[in-house]
Amino acid sequence: MRVTLFFSLVLLALVGCGTTTTSGGDPQRALENYIQLGRNYLSEGEREQARFNLLKALEIDDRSPDANNIMALLYETEGEVNEAKRLYRRAISSDRSYSPARMNYARVLYAEGEYSEARDQYQVASEDVNYRLRADAFLGVGLSQMRLGDHEGAKTAFNRAILLNSNIGPAFLEMAQIAYESREYPLALEYLENYETRAAETPRSLMLGIQLARIFGESEKEEGYSFTLQNMFPTSIEARELQLNQ
Repeated sequence: MRVTLFFSLVLLALVGCGTTTTSGGDPQRALENYIQLGRNYLSEGEREQARFNLLKALEIDDRSPDANNIMALLYETEGEVNEAKRLYRRAISSDRSYSPARMNYARVLYAEGEYSEARDQYQVASEDVNYRLRADAFLGVGLSQMRLGDHEGAKTAFNRAILLNSNIGPAFLEMAQIAYESREYPLALEYLENYETRAAETPRSLMLGIQLARIFGESEKEEGYSFTLQNMFPTSIEARELQLNQ
């Protein structure tokens, strides 16, 4: 999520406030100011300014979940994945209910193919009933379960994600794929149509559209999906597969 950078005068005021409070003022207020500045600068791609403020925050409290989480994100942008993981773990150990760091940690684990651990981290985040991205946590559980071969567990997680956020497109696409592989073609089509009204086309969604159009004998729809796939995503695996089969 992008966070708009404050106007320069406001930033200067916050920096001044942070500097004052670290020397005899309110340390908690200084910590919050440095964290906010670090978050804002990072969202604008100003890594060195973000680093300066986050290090200041960590000088005040090196166990701060917020500061460690944002510093980990900074390290990720620099390709320092192991360092990022270390800080995500520190944030979680400092506050086990701090779902943002747990979600980020799960995302990194998933990207590295550590699906079992990613699922477990997503699962804990999904149990946080007040977490605003709880639907995304269930989506993460479902994606991890798919990678682990547990389609039934994945379906349960995707349905929870949809229940919490009816606009969460990826969950509909995953459910469409599961239904297609189970030969429940009308159900697959229903899920795919739900996905198409909520999210942008992808090579995978277009290929699934082609496959379902063939099954239902809808040649015009098949041609439309094929045209879009080859023109929008000409270098995708799906487009190449389509060309080979034509």
